[in-house]
Amino acid sequence: MVVVEKFFRRLCNPFLVSVSMGLLVGCSSIDSGVSKKDDVFWDPPARESQAKQRQLQKYGDANFVPDPSGSALDLPMLLDIAFENNPSTKKSWQAARMAAAQSGKAASIFFPRITMSGVTEKSETNTLGLKNSATTFYPAIEIQYSIFQFGGHTKYADAARQLLYAANYQHNRALQTLAYEVQRCYFALDSAEETVEASQRNLDDAFVAYDAAFIKNQAGLSNIQDFLQAKANRSHAEFDLENARAHVELARANLATAIGVPVSKAIQIVQSNDENDINDLDIDVQDLIGGAMQTRQDMLAQHSVVMAKKDMTWANSSKLLPELVIGGAGNRKWFRGGNEHFNNFNVYASLRWTIFDGFNNMYDIIEARAALKSAEQELKRMQLAIASDVWAKYYAFKSAIKQLSAARNYEQSAQESFDSIIIAYKEGLSSFGDLMAAQTQLASARKQTVVSKNNLAVAVVDLAYAMGIVNFESKQQ
Repeated sequence: MVVVEKFFRRLCNPFLVSVSMGLLVGCSSIDSGVSKKDDVFWDPPARESQAKQRQLQKYGDANFVPDPSGSALDLPMLLDIAFENNPSTKKSWQAARMAAAQSGKAASIFFPRITMSGVTEKSETNTLGLKNSATTFYPAIEIQYSIFQFGGHTKYADAARQLLYAANYQHNRALQTLAYEVQRCYFALDSAEETVEASQRNLDDAFVAYDAAFIKNQAGLSNIQDFLQAKANRSHAEFDLENARAHVELARANLATAIGVPVSKAIQIVQSNDENDINDLDIDVQDLIGGAMQTRQDMLAQHSVVMAKKDMTWANSSKLLPELVIGGAGNRKWFRGGNEHFNNFNVYASLRWTIFDGFNNMYDIIEARAALKSAEQELKRMQLAIASDVWAKYYAFKSAIKQLSAARNYEQSAQESFDSIIIAYKEGLSSFGDLMAAQTQLASARKQTVVSKNNLAVAVVDLAYAMGIVNFESKQQ
């Protein structure tokens, strides 16, 4: 007792208690796992940082080898690269495979459940001083099969199959979305490069005006203000050119992201063809909307989700009804040291009926019905959104055709005006203000033509994507 008393006295020593409490608090604190303060940047542990660096060093290992000849990539080639490297479609495909596995699991209910086991027993008895030991071996097998549940098992399998269909439709839409993004990025880069060309022509015109103003100023035929304005106009054109070049690299980076490869100067594209062969659509927009309702893969996926929710509602309702199960079990028992064995087996049929489970099944039914109504409303929302999307993209396409025609006419007229005014200015028949106005108008017209060409190309892609008929055929296909 004295030893125990001394032990507890030492244990209750204030110093030891404080040290022990400090260790306990230190072990339970979370401060070491977060930043020191709420306004301090968090630094990861060295091990975590090194692991991240090793993993992220794999950047650039995508399956893209630039053509050593330096030839440019056309749209089908870009689609080939995107389908091979972009992770979005690979992710949607794996989601479809997961849904296929879930569908297989749901269908497993139609197969019997077979369980095998093996048991070894050793027993020893001592009766009246006599010891007896025995070792027995016996394998066992049990088979159980649910043969009837008022269609519940069938509906579970049907729901899983509909979700599989939905995942496949979503994968199809992911392919279309990838093709859509690649096309938009391609036309954006193409437009950016054309903007550089237009800006270079604007700079050339600015030099022409600058030279004309310089010559007249040196000859004493114009004042210094005209020359300085021409010089400022030239500097502004140089700024526009550099800004356009920066936009080219931004568009190149976006295209690299879309095709799933590291961005580099090796990503060069073939410029798109002239859109003179694009004609207006002679079709009613309502017909296009009706077609979209039949072809949009995301719409078909949502319809499959609705069907799955209906099946799940039925399957959950079947939980309130009895289930008929048949089964059997058997084993053979051997005794060590002898040839004796015994066979045991039984066959049964049982009717299982959950009478009360704390309303768990009822809540499952309520949840399933609510999920069905939610899916139906989402389908209705998608129908309205698709109709509006096709409507807007249809009229944007029709307008883009007319805008491009008007932009080309505007550029041609502006070019003719500038050519005539520059001659007249050199001969003293027009003012410097007229020359600057003509040059500004021509620069604006060139940019408007480039924008209108890009708008038409994008309008075609947008309309096709809204209708669900994006063509993503590649050269390999």
